[in-house]
Amino acid sequence: MDLSRHARRLALAFLAALCGPALGGEVSTPDTVFSGVSHDTLYALGGEGRDLIAVGDFGMVVRSADGGHTWQRQEKSPTDIALLAVTRKAGRCIAGGQQGVIVYAADCEHWQRAEVPTDARLLAVAVNASGTGYAVGGFGTVLQTRDWGKTWAALTLDWEALTGDWAEPHLYDVHVDAAGEVTLVGEFELVIRSHDGGASWQALHKGRRSLFGLALTDDGHLYAVGQEGVILRSSDDGARWTELPSGTKAILTSVWAQPGGGVVAAGIYTILFSDNGGDSWRAASSAPARAGWHLAVTGTRDADGAAHVVVVGSGGTILSIQR
Repeated sequence: MDLSRHARRLALAFLAALCGPALGGEVSTPDTVFSGVSHDTLYALGGEGRDLIAVGDFGMVVRSADGGHTWQRQEKSPTDIALLAVTRKAGRCIAGGQQGVIVYAADCEHWQRAEVPTDARLLAVAVNASGTGYAVGGFGTVLQTRDWGKTWAALTLDWEALTGDWAEPHLYDVHVDAAGEVTLVGEFELVIRSHDGGASWQALHKGRRSLFGLALTDDGHLYAVGQEGVILRSSDDGARWTELPSGTKAILTSVWAQPGGGVVAAGIYTILFSDNGGDSWRAASSAPARAGWHLAVTGTRDADGAAHVVVVGSGGTILSIQR
């Protein structure tokens, strides 16, 4: 059996079923600050400042207004379809998921369903402060909005030119900056970018494994994580890439980074920390860190400036790790 193909299928199956002080020092024991029932899964996490939002199975939405220490489940779900992606910017939220569903809310509470030109599974969504956003997912799906998620257009990419293959790769994460520059990651270790609003694209990296998570910092560093514990880093805004020694073969699903070298990667039964930009990593060894499928991670700060990390995943569990 082709093990890389098998691992991709495994990863797809779980997705379907489903600067300040550095992050240095010893790895703290995670606190479980929210739990669903056993069949709940939270797939995605977004936020700005201390306002966080997570989404999951059956349209599940939970929100925090205190940097992830306490969470409230939204009583009325925006849909009964699994939500696999979410973003928050300027107090607005957009979420996407199975069957091409996209919902948006000007206040992150009163949701509306968008008209979307696809039924492909949507695995990531991002928007900038001007309301320009992208949703990406299965079989090379790339959607664009310019009005905070109300309307969407499908973009057509020349995959053969980008990958040297006729296949349309699954896309797993997306980032769009203030100027509208968009970066995507997906199958075949693909990192691609558009400088002109999706009119043209260039490949920044290609390989053999799938990349599931992407993080960009304000000082020009990019991190991408994925199959077989792969962690890639670019220190020159994507021009050159280095594979970092993660010390694990676990599937890594998400990464968060801050200027100054603090990086956190999360994955299947795994949470990794680095305080030197990924040159070295240490794994959280506590039972909560090793017990779940950790599907999304972000960092935030308390009112007193203390840093901590928030991780969501299987069982509808949310972990808070004080730094």
